[in-house]
Amino acid sequence: MPELRDITVLIVDDDPVVTAALHAQVNRVLGFRVVGIAHTGHAALAAAARFAPRLVLLDLHLPDMPGLEVAHRLRRPEQPPADVIVVSGRKESATVRAAIQRGALYYLVKPTRAGTLEQTLLRYAATVEQLESGGRFAEQQEIDRVFRSMHLDPASRPKSISAATEQAVLDALSEVEEDASAHELAGMIGVSRATARRYLEHLADRGLVEGRPRYGPTGRPQHRYRVR
Repeated sequence: MPELRDITVLIVDDDPVVTAALHAQVNRVLGFRVVGIAHTGHAALAAAARFAPRLVLLDLHLPDMPGLEVAHRLRRPEQPPADVIVVSGRKESATVRAAIQRGALYYLVKPTRAGTLEQTLLRYAATVEQLESGGRFAEQQEIDRVFRSMHLDPASRPKSISAATEQAVLDALSEVEEDASAHELAGMIGVSRATARRYLEHLADRGLVEGRPRYGPTGRPQHRYRVR
């Protein structure tokens, strides 16, 4: 997480109770600082122009304009660049899709638990850190790692699955030309075959890894895995 300066946050929601709760939750996360609160779309655009926040937590139901219109206007050249995470009670797939099309990095459903928001902010901070490291990405897997930083959810990880080993499995699997078996992957990252298989099955359940059987001339089929 960036340590030299805070990630500044603008909170946009028409409910003062919600903005007060989000304000308290955000300020409790190390490395983040709320610089403004807005209860309307026009106030949000004015605050974004004034404070130039790095991140906007945006509700979609606002009294003067749709939140998606605010997200769209935040991307105009005259507005300072800002990332958007939607915080909304709406769960329709069309709304989520529209939010993604307007540039939202993530979508949180209300009511948002403090722990869920904290983990999302920490993943966002990790993404920012990788993007601000400077230089140029040498390999596709380095870019893949940036996207995974934002979307891997620690809350869905069982206690038997560590974040470091999970990332090592994904990184190693990204480097193979086609696919790999649990035995091959175990040798690549220095774990047992059983451990490699457990992590691969966990990642397959989450849709991040695809497993398929490969049939040889005799015997049982061998399961091969690749990153989706």
